[in-house]
Parts: sequence; C-alpha cells; structure tokens
Amino acid sequence: MNRIYIAHQSKLKRVINLLIAFGLIISFRYFYVQVLNANQYSSKIEQKTTYIKNIAGSRGNIFDRNGILLATNITKVDLWVNTKEYYDMDSILDFFYENFNLSKTDTKNLLIKEKANYVPIKKNIILPNLNQIKKQVIPIKGLKIDIHSQRFYPYGEVCSQLIGYVDHNGDGKAGVELKFDKVLKGKEKIERLDRAIGSKSKNKNKEQYNYTLNGSDIYLTIDIELQKILYEEIIQGQINSNAKSASGVIVNSFNGDVLAIAGSPSFDPNNYEKYSLDKYKNNAISNQYEPGSTIKVIPVLDTMGSVDFKNLESINCENGEYKISNTTRIIHDHEPHEGLSISEILIHSSNIGIAKMAEIIGPKDTYKSLRKFGIGAKTGIDLPGEARGSIRNLKSWSRLSHLMVSIGQEFSLTNIQLSMIYASIANGGYLLKPQIIKKIKSIDREENYTKIELIRKVMNTAESEQMIEILKKAVLEGTGRNAIIDEYPIAGKTGTAEKFINGTYSKDEFVSSFASLFPASDPVYTCIISVDSPEYNKHWGNITAAPIAKEIFLRIIKNNFLYKFNNKLT
Repeated sequence: MNRIYIAHQSKLKRVINLLIAFGLIISFRYFYVQVLNANQYSSKIEQKTTYIKNIAGSRGNIFDRNGILLATNITKVDLWVNTKEYYDMDSILDFFYENFNLSKTDTKNLLIKEKANYVPIKKNIILPNLNQIKKQVIPIKGLKIDIHSQRFYPYGEVCSQLIGYVDHNGDGKAGVELKFDKVLKGKEKIERLDRAIGSKSKNKNKEQYNYTLNGSDIYLTIDIELQKILYEEIIQGQINSNAKSASGVIVNSFNGDVLAIAGSPSFDPNNYEKYSLDKYKNNAISNQYEPGSTIKVIPVLDTMGSVDFKNLESINCENGEYKISNTTRIIHDHEPHEGLSISEILIHSSNIGIAKMAEIIGPKDTYKSLRKFGIGAKTGIDLPGEARGSIRNLKSWSRLSHLMVSIGQEFSLTNIQLSMIYASIANGGYLLKPQIIKKIKSIDREENYTKIELIRKVMNTAESEQMIEILKKAVLEGTGRNAIIDEYPIAGKTGTAEKFINGTYSKDEFVSSFASLFPASDPVYTCIISVDSPEYNKHWGNITAAPIAKEIFLRIIKNNFLYKFNNKLT
C-alpha cells in the first residue's frame, strides 16, 4: 500500500492541488457574483424572468343627476395585415367571411392590390365578443389586431358644450372634460410582471385592467330629460327666427342647481374634428351681451325700497318720447304711455319710466345695486370659459350712464348671471352660486356637493314676492304674452337689445331674450333664453324668445316634471 502511495504520491498531490484550486475559483466566483456584483446579476435575472409595464386606469364616467350615462369609454378594434410579410391568405379570408360576412373575393383583392406595412380590413369596430375574436386571430399568421379605448358620448350634440370632449391623446378639451380632467383621468403605475417560459407574459389580467387606477366618476346636476327639452326647443326657436345662434339655461331657483344648459349651433363630441372651434363654446356662460329690458327688475326693486317713491302713485311716461333735460338725448318707448305706476312701468317695459326712476336713485346707488346683483363678476360655476360680463367703473360713467344701464345698455352679462338674478327673485332674495357638480365618486370615497352656496342677500322676502306678482302681470298683460300657458301662470320679462357693433348700436341686429320663473306659484324653475341676431321683425323678445320658454314649460308639464325639483331654500 505504501509502495503504491509512494509511487503515485506526486500525482495525488497534483490532483489535490487542482481540487483545492478549483474550489477556490468557485468560492471566489460565488463571492464575486453574490457579494461584489449582486445587484448587476440580480438585475439580469429580473430581466430574464420579469418585464416592466406602464399600466393606466380608465378615465372616469360622467353621469347626469339620476345616474344616466353621458360620457364613457368604449373599446374599438382595428384588424389589419402587413402584406409585405407572409400571411395566411385562406385563413384570413375565412375569418372575415365567418365573422363579418365580408366577401372573400373583395378581401383577397384588397390584400393582393395593397402592398404595404399596414393594410386595414376592418377599423374602429366595436366587438361584443372581443375575447372570442382575439382567440381566433392569434393563430392566424399575418393577421394583426389593435385594441384601443375611445371616449363615447351617448347624447352627442345635446350636451356637448357642457360635457366637452377628449382628444386623441386622452386629454380633456372644453367643458367638464377639461375642467375636471385631472379628476376623471386614470392614474398610471409602473408594474413589474412575471414572464413564463418562452418570454410570454403571465400577468395579462394585471396588465390589461387595474380598477384601483381608474379615474373618478362625476355626477352632474343636470337632468338629461330637461337637457333634451331645452336643446331641442332652442334649435327650433333658432330655426323659426333664422337667428345666428341661441342659448339657454334652466336652474333650480332654490339651490342653484343647473338642471339644463345648452346652445345652438352645437357639435358632436364623437366626431369633434369636423367642427370649428366656435362650436365648442358654451354661450350660456361665455357669451356676453347687453340684456336690455330683462334687467329692469333691478331699478324697480330699488324703487320699491326707496323712500323717495313711497308716496308716488305714478310716473309720467311722456306719451312715449322723453327728452332728457339739458341734453339732446331722447328716450323712446315701444308703446306710448302717460302716467304709469311703478309696477306698470315694468309690466309694459317703459324705458322712460325706468330712466326717471334712475334719475331719482342716482348714479352711485344704481352702480352699487348692479354690482350687488353680481354684474361684472363671475358666478363661480365650475366650468371653463365663464365670462364675467362687463360694467365700467363708476368714475368713467357719463352723465347719462346711470339712465342707460337701468334700461339694459352700456354693460353686458351672461345667461348664467341673469339666471342667478332671477333665481334670487324666486327664492326670497338670495343670490346663489350656480352648481354643476352633484357628486364625485372614486374607488374609495364619495364627495357630495349638495351644500347651497349663498353669495349674499339682495332683497327681502316681501320685495321678492311683490316682484313675482309684477312679473306674472308682465306675461299676462304686458310684453310677455306669447309665453302664456292657461292654468299655469308664468312670471317673466322680455328683453330686446340692440347689438353694440363697431362702436355704435345696430339698427338691424338684436339679442332677444326672455327671463322667466315657473310655475309662478312655486317658481322652482328659473329659465333664461337668449337668441342672437334673429331675423328683423322677429327680433322682439316676445316674438322669438318667449315662445321658446313656453314650449319648454309645456313639455315640463306634459312629462310630469312640474314638481320634480321642488326644493325650498333653507
């Protein structure tokens, strides 16, 4: 044994040394991989066994106050072939014939004719059986499927200027989509997902859908049935008067909820690229115009509370023509009157009577009162593009400005501002902030926006009740007769204002309007209608705007909406 060991001793030592050296190399390599370069090799392993995916949640939906869907997301599919690469012609022809009833001859001709990297066969299709179609497409060589999400608006033009639209980049443009883009937009998250054998991903459910990342849903204050009524009647009124445009708003007088807001011409948000930018504009909040006679309620309210008018039984309205002393300015009435009471001046819309009231009230209090009612200030509605209207500073008024503003000239406002003024008459004297959002609902919380926001008290209850009675007579006996509905009294005031164009008042372009409260006995609805540049001889508020409001109220009655929003201000 010893002889054998002695004979092979040197060889055994070499083997042992080799084993020791090999062990040291392995140990050093292990130390190098596991300690010195652990991060680098860990990263390489992750790259082989996992992959990175940027996952985005879906955009939130928009609903009306009753949960009816106004804006949502739909999945659309494109099916195409790269005809410069190999494709299974027979399988593709069979697929489109069986699923879409496409002629095999037509499909074959398309594929043969077009030699391109992208030859679409079906585009922008909605597939209720999408998963089934995907399973059929995968094994067909050369047939490609692209799946993409698109915003969809079920009511199209009816509320497009309110809702707005989403562009191809997924960004909200105009309306609620723009104002609440960050709220509606889904969150994004980078996830590391596992790979299976052959580099195929395992976590497809995570990659495609993660509801915790979804944007919030928004519930608006509008009622889509009222919205349709308002929109349809505005369009018809515009057609009847051959007007340039028309817009309107209906609000709940007692809490400021905007129940409907619309304008015409409008646009289809599902095909927004086809329309010019001016169609996206919500004229009810962004179009400023001189109101004319609808604003006469303010000087009449000032007069009712003034000690200077306490014992004044009537005002001489000069038989329709009044030359202001020490000036060349003459104020005319549409119909001549002599002595009229304060209420009769508003009922018959006497410019002369209102101007004489303003003379007694004076410039300072006239300006102060208009500002008190919100003229020249935004209402604060949660929509983009609201105009504040305009009224010059008192210091820049001329000697006659207080007379002109009292009859609705030399300043401008919007329909939403006018709606809040008339709502204050209806609700007992409170100027409110208009509300467009009812609630915002996310995956883990719900925010309600039902709190009434009072701006200020602008008249007492007795004055508001007295004004409603005057406005009822303005419809029954005065300038608003075309709005009369038997058995359902309306309180309202017409307006016919010359448009101020290029530094002068036009003689053939007008804005006709009608501000109304309905039903007068419990005026929950405040409705403002304005029609821009109706055909001459149809330009009077009573001829063009009042009939639109009448048709709206008739449909409210017919659809049993009369007491749908009977909420008293508390």
